[in-house]
Amino acid sequence: MQHDVATAMPEAARPAPSRRALAWAIWSTATVVFVASISFGLAQHLPTPLSTVSEGLAFIAYGVVGLAIALREPRNPIGWIFLAVWASVSVVFGMAGTYAQWAALDDPGAVGATFFTWLSNWAWVPIFTVLLTYPLLLFPDGRLPGPRWRPVSWAIAIITVAWSISFALEQHDYTDGADHPAVNPYTLQRFAPAFDAARVIVSFFVLAGIGVCVAALVVRYRRSRGIEREQIRWLIYAGAITVVWLALPFEHGNGGIPDFIQGFVLMLIPVAIGIAILQYRLYDIDLVIRKTVVVGVLALFIGVVYVAIAVGLGSFADSPALRLAATALVAIAFQPVRDRANRWANRLVYGARATPYEVLARFGDRVGETYASDDVLPRVARVIAEGTSADRAEVWLRVGEELRLAAGWPDVGAHPPIAVDDGPLPIDGDRVAAVRHHGELLGAISVHKRMSEPITPGEAELVDRLADQAGLILANARLTADLEARLDQIAVQAGELRASRQRIVTAQDEERRRLERNIHDGAQQHLVALAVKLRLAKTAVAADPARGQAMLAEIGGEIDAALDTLRALALGIYPPLLEQQGIAAALAAQYVRSGLPVQMEADGTRRYPIEIEAAVYFAALEALQNAAKYAQAGAITIAIAPEDGGLRFSVRDDGVGFDPATAGGGSGLAGIRDRLAVFGGDATIESVPGKGTIVRGRVPIPEAHTG
Repeated sequence: MQHDVATAMPEAARPAPSRRALAWAIWSTATVVFVASISFGLAQHLPTPLSTVSEGLAFIAYGVVGLAIALREPRNPIGWIFLAVWASVSVVFGMAGTYAQWAALDDPGAVGATFFTWLSNWAWVPIFTVLLTYPLLLFPDGRLPGPRWRPVSWAIAIITVAWSISFALEQHDYTDGADHPAVNPYTLQRFAPAFDAARVIVSFFVLAGIGVCVAALVVRYRRSRGIEREQIRWLIYAGAITVVWLALPFEHGNGGIPDFIQGFVLMLIPVAIGIAILQYRLYDIDLVIRKTVVVGVLALFIGVVYVAIAVGLGSFADSPALRLAATALVAIAFQPVRDRANRWANRLVYGARATPYEVLARFGDRVGETYASDDVLPRVARVIAEGTSADRAEVWLRVGEELRLAAGWPDVGAHPPIAVDDGPLPIDGDRVAAVRHHGELLGAISVHKRMSEPITPGEAELVDRLADQAGLILANARLTADLEARLDQIAVQAGELRASRQRIVTAQDEERRRLERNIHDGAQQHLVALAVKLRLAKTAVAADPARGQAMLAEIGGEIDAALDTLRALALGIYPPLLEQQGIAAALAAQYVRSGLPVQMEADGTRRYPIEIEAAVYFAALEALQNAAKYAQAGAITIAIAPEDGGLRFSVRDDGVGFDPATAGGGSGLAGIRDRLAVFGGDATIESVPGKGTIVRGRVPIPEAHTG
């Protein structure tokens, strides 16, 4: 859908119809006057030097740029200043100058000839004074750099008026020739020396005013950031070319070829101001400067070599062959000189850093090369920092739902991870570019510039292009990081497995020793005592049958006690009741025999694979025995229930409790975890001093047994 300029502008920036009409009226009237003046000069066959043509085009550029600024930025006085200059030039140099030239050549007594001659010889003073001061003072937003500069603007206006009056009333030959000398008809001869002196004195103030305006532009440049700095650089670039041209040792002012070229040089300033203020395709000025330097060096080389050979040696031997040799030498040396000029221009514009093209090429090389995983991202950060002349460059890698600082140049140390959401990337930096690969966010690149050197649009564009190329690198880096994390996890698990196996072996050895002690101290002692008593009973039966019978009855009771000891020992090793009736019944047999105040909650449980039931049984039994030994509990609750595809249990007591952070898990909890870990389960312990302890555990149940 097409929109005109006025429709595309924001409502606040759109000029009122009266201002638009005024801008068009000034420009149209001035253009008509200028065209009419040219037509009159051509009709009268007045001499028109080439310099007049190019300088006229330069002032046309001021008028066109002024109109565009007045229409697009009506609050910016620079546009209206340019329109006023264009109107003044049309009247002074167009109408008045052409008419005065015609009158001087064809009809010296024509009406108004003296006035227009007088006007055209001094009216250029305010025009050029205004052009060399106020645009510099108000550029680029049309406002003064600060309130302190307001007296400067008034002083320039006063100096401009004073200088114009001194030129208008000085004693001068207004015919600019010796054939028809004339004095100033609008001054008093007795005051003419005073005006002559004033013209010289005020000229120093004018130069000082121009210097102050240049200083204002420098101050504004040092304070500027981003687009504003780029705008000012355009004007500085055009001004530098103009100053260099005027400083060249040409004979200016004679209407020759240098003056013809000078008109196009002067056109650079209004064009640069128009591009900067309107921001129309505001190219990176670095590229323009670099190309200008290269073209200038090549032009100088060709001119110097050709003139030196063709003219210098030609004075001794003027021959076509010599000129042909000069041309061949220029052609042969052109490419080496061009390469050297490119390198010199790059170093002049970019300094020690590489050009954007070289940065992208070097970055592409980094993509194609193979480095260790801990080396590729720092190299990438270094290329970005050097390519953008950044104070610091960072490469962020997305891991899960977090962005982690993977590398920085220079090394910035550790940085806490940053959570990722659907909004803008929460990363600090003068420019932050997301790195994506196939639409997936893999990380980001951030660039930090010095406060005195903000990032330019070209550098921002370079960072974005580097981010586009970094997708594959970060994808590989993330895969490598994931693999390293998985390997670390496997290594930790392997270490835990080794430790678990060691604990299992140690527990088994301890269990064997415990069984040996129980057998030695329990059943073995009973059996040894029974053997001794049997021998005594055998002797007693022969000597005293009544006493022998009593001893045999006592031995029978001890045999029952020995059997109970062996039965309890067997139940501790693997209770038959566990295999016959399940976990709840086996645990109940233990706490009923021990007389502990235990309550069982096992509703909804059923039979599971015997190995899982054994794991839960012995884990719960270990927790129960610990509670009985250390908790000093008045009540213990054992809960067993299926939940979330697994079998959960807990042993809760209301005993003295402890602080797990200081007491540690203990060998009991480690044994429970090791036993459950065999089947993919785990256990936790919660305890508070004075509020009891809870041991919780869970073992996953295979899907075939969950229905």
